[in-house]
Amino acid sequence: MAATAYRYQLPKKSIKGDCPQCGPKHRKTLSRYVDTQTGEPLPDIYGCCDRESNCGYHLNPYHKGPSGLSYHDEVKARYSVGPIPKAWFKQGAKQKRNGLSKQGIITGLIQMEGATLEQAERVASFLFDKPSSRSAKVATTSPQDQVYTIPDEVFEQSLGHYDRNQFAYLLRRHFGVSVADELLKQFQIGTSGRWPGACVFWYIDEQSRIRGGQIKLFDDTFHTVKYVVKNGEKRSRTSWVHSAYARRCDQLKQPYPAWLTAYLDERNEVQKSPCLFGLPQLLTAPVDQPVAIVEAPKTAVISTPYFPGFIWLAVGALSYLNAERLAPVRGRKIELFPDLSKDGKAFERWNQVAAELIGQGFQITVSAYLEDNATAEEKAAGLDLADFLLEQWREYPPEWD
Repeated sequence: MAATAYRYQLPKKSIKGDCPQCGPKHRKTLSRYVDTQTGEPLPDIYGCCDRESNCGYHLNPYHKGPSGLSYHDEVKARYSVGPIPKAWFKQGAKQKRNGLSKQGIITGLIQMEGATLEQAERVASFLFDKPSSRSAKVATTSPQDQVYTIPDEVFEQSLGHYDRNQFAYLLRRHFGVSVADELLKQFQIGTSGRWPGACVFWYIDEQSRIRGGQIKLFDDTFHTVKYVVKNGEKRSRTSWVHSAYARRCDQLKQPYPAWLTAYLDERNEVQKSPCLFGLPQLLTAPVDQPVAIVEAPKTAVISTPYFPGFIWLAVGALSYLNAERLAPVRGRKIELFPDLSKDGKAFERWNQVAAELIGQGFQITVSAYLEDNATAEEKAAGLDLADFLLEQWREYPPEWD
């Protein structure tokens, strides 16, 4: 290939910069590559040192780095639409039928499928900007394919009100106001009127759809409040937003709103927590930041300030760990922190699931920290990572604020 065919070249009249390898002792010894289409120099690591025998530094923009891509490849991928899989159009059409916005589809394709912005925008434009006659055809769907969600206004009405939220009070007492309020915002914790002081852990999927909301009332030790019914059975102050909403409508003798009627319809097979808790964090987290998964949302929230290197997520229950729920974090390194159990079955079960997930391409490990350090009493009590963290720092809490 002729030299003139290369977009990035060392010009005849050199543009000088400091060589990354020579350091400050030898200034302006690097001849920098330029973009022949714009005339602009490339980032200052791309160039050839004039001190060929003493230094020999030369980084070519066509040289493939550790990622397997060169600077040329990365720029080309960034600005080229490239081929778009047909499956993305089908997936986008299904999401549109389920009520996802144009921007939601764009975000989902980028986050879940690795699409470039240009590719995602082209798919969304095809779906939303095409003639109405075709739109009518695409809009037809069966009830089995529809995703039932909780309206944004119900979610938004729950946010804040932390002066009457026991979980918010406990976070502020333990971590201080600034750290606690950041956690409440980061995990979009809501407040519920189901019981005085109750909070809401919202399950929001990777497409920003509100799939469910778990209501919890905690005691002064971060544990769920228990109560005894007439026959002596112990129950916990735990419910779900849709159940509490229906209960309120019944009390006021008001008809159910359309979304609630559909959500409660047994034929729809609606799952209360069909996704990981904490997924909205992925929208702003670095692509190489590892994920830590625990069972309970409370544990994910409490663990975050102690180990900020992880993106903390919760699966909701021991049996909910599976490939479908973990799909949004498939490309990340994952570490599991199962709760303790009397006979170690919780740890064993997640180890078995992890082995299956590894066979499906997941990068996943299971932490043995709790299993190795817990006493028999702690295992019998079924403690989790949050219990250990709270106890460990109870006497000598870090200065959070």
